[in-house]
Amino acid sequence: MKQIRLIPLFLLFYSLSSLAQTRNASKSIVREEFIFPFQNEHVHGSSIVSLPDGDLLACWFQGSGERTADDVRIMGARLKKGSDKWSVPFLMADTKGIPDCNPVLFMNRKGKLFMFWIAVLANKWENSILRYRTSTDYSGDGAPNWEWQDNILFKPDDSFAKEVGNKFSEMPENQSGWASYAPLYDDMIREASKDLSKRSIGWMTRIHPLTLKDGRILLPLYSDGFNFSMVAISDDDGTTWRNSLPIVGRGPIQPALAVRKDGTIVAYMRDSGDSPARVHISTSTDNGESWTLSEKTNIPNEASVELCVLKDGKWAFFGNDISDGRYQLSLYISDDEGSTWKWKELIEYQEDKKGSFSYPCLIQTNDGFLNISYSYSLGEGKKTIRHVVVDPAKICVQEQAKPGERWSEKLGFAHGQKVLLLHMDDAGMCPEANGAVKRYIKNGNLMSAAVMMPCPEAVSLIEWVKKYPEADIGVHLTLTSEWKNYRWGPLSDKDKVPGLIDPEGKFWHEVPQVVMNASPAEVETEIRAQIDRMLSLGLKPSHIDTHMGTLYGSSEYVKVFIRVAEDYKIPANIINLSVPGVAERFQKEGYPIDEKVINLVSSYSMPKLDNFTSVPEGKSYEEKRARFLVLVKSLDAGLTEIIFHPSLLTANLKSITGTWQQRVWEAELFSDPIVIKFFRNEGIAITTWKEITARFGNSIEAKNDSSRR
Repeated sequence: MKQIRLIPLFLLFYSLSSLAQTRNASKSIVREEFIFPFQNEHVHGSSIVSLPDGDLLACWFQGSGERTADDVRIMGARLKKGSDKWSVPFLMADTKGIPDCNPVLFMNRKGKLFMFWIAVLANKWENSILRYRTSTDYSGDGAPNWEWQDNILFKPDDSFAKEVGNKFSEMPENQSGWASYAPLYDDMIREASKDLSKRSIGWMTRIHPLTLKDGRILLPLYSDGFNFSMVAISDDDGTTWRNSLPIVGRGPIQPALAVRKDGTIVAYMRDSGDSPARVHISTSTDNGESWTLSEKTNIPNEASVELCVLKDGKWAFFGNDISDGRYQLSLYISDDEGSTWKWKELIEYQEDKKGSFSYPCLIQTNDGFLNISYSYSLGEGKKTIRHVVVDPAKICVQEQAKPGERWSEKLGFAHGQKVLLLHMDDAGMCPEANGAVKRYIKNGNLMSAAVMMPCPEAVSLIEWVKKYPEADIGVHLTLTSEWKNYRWGPLSDKDKVPGLIDPEGKFWHEVPQVVMNASPAEVETEIRAQIDRMLSLGLKPSHIDTHMGTLYGSSEYVKVFIRVAEDYKIPANIINLSVPGVAERFQKEGYPIDEKVINLVSSYSMPKLDNFTSVPEGKSYEEKRARFLVLVKSLDAGLTEIIFHPSLLTANLKSITGTWQQRVWEAELFSDPIVIKFFRNEGIAITTWKEITARFGNSIEAKNDSSRR
């Protein structure tokens, strides 16, 4: 059976090399400072607002703990216009004997300043009372002169419970979630929603409100009891409030709101539900009254997120785009209202993963800059709130390839040079494949290969290759078992991935069979298991790709592939579709390249392949070699990946595949003196994914050094 290859067209937002950056390498930061010095008390949940006179006012909660300590109060500080130093902190609110948390600052269209927060009754989030203060006298040096204070109380009617029931009926069965009222979700959440006392209290603030064109204010709220969200609605500039229908899902909390040009309101939310942790999204087409069932995006998530529509129409997203801690904060920019996020920059990153940076507030001031505040902790005695000012225009300036420039040149290879990434596919499939891969690596002829982890010989190859740290080994993500008599199945428990299994208990033979039967969730479960298997064996993959192109069999599979790559921070390969004729050639060959994909690829600033192809077949070894040399001669300058499937000749190999002869010849081709001499005479460079990643990291560092001079 001939293998069908679909070209991998996406690269994760960051590669291993980009993650080696620290926040100090950010090119977009205009200024940065701690609002107050490091101290021992817990400080968290900041908010920031721009006052009419150009001053900035910030607040946060501070005390001996969060809900467990009764000395928690709301503190604040000012940054006077033109000043480079924040004021000494001052008290903003303190409900004596009760923790005060999650403050939010907001200016309504009439110039009235609001501060919303929660008083945590009985030290339980689900008992929280929503409070607010207002002021029109907020100039000066200390806290605003608060002129009004009240609680915001709700009494959601039976439509609340009906909405919860309807939305949960739309969700697939899942008992892996968590909520205070319902450790196993679903039925218990439905029952809790019928309890008037439970649905009336416990609604908490976190993100600043959104003002619509007609003046309606939407205040984002969430419940740790229900583990989902809703919004408070005011149609009289904040004088009175009522609740919307809930934003239902498995764990969508702390919504951040934005409005599309067509009037649709979008909520991006922190994931407090089942694995994998991803940013949730929900929309409203009736000005916030009701919301769609939340869905997970492909953005990893650990804690609170923020969203802002910029003055030029772009959207900014900020948050912890990882799922194993709070050591990273990233700023994303979109020019298509969040359909894609074309630009990304790390603002905080700790390589040792010990830092904690979270709960941001994001606003754009009149100068066009983004002002961000967030919790900053390096451990005991090193806690504060950080303020960072970012110029979004510097993020959105992409370095486009010059006419005729290839990615090989951007990576530091010589102008006009052909650079080949010679890649051994199907490693680990059988002893014969392993023998050929080992021989190439041991002799130093080739180093790049990808292992089929479900296959019977994967583990033995990995144990062997660990003795060769220079080897460039990835995971050949495998979801098909194409041969007639030599089969394999999933690494996952079969009851978790039934759609991936054919009547023989193995993977399906063909890609269309996988697409017709396997859900994206099943696909994700299995490919994670394959990556985890290699990691558990003590080998970190240098890259990932997809056997038989299965992960490009549907758009949903593509989303899964991207999501997993981003989560594990393992680079995938991508084609530089800006090279003249490349996109058109692959389109004619039936590859799934449309305008959206081309636009996505063009927005990436990570390294790309300039071309992709495979070793041609031949009726004899001499013909195969000759056709390969002609192929290489025909290539334009640039970085080209060429895949092949080397194997050693045995009776067993002949029983597995009808392509055994081509594979055997490919096991000889790249140790052939004629081929080696050809590469030398033609001035062709041979590279690996490890070298590409390292060169890309060096090019970033060089640019950062240049910008700092």
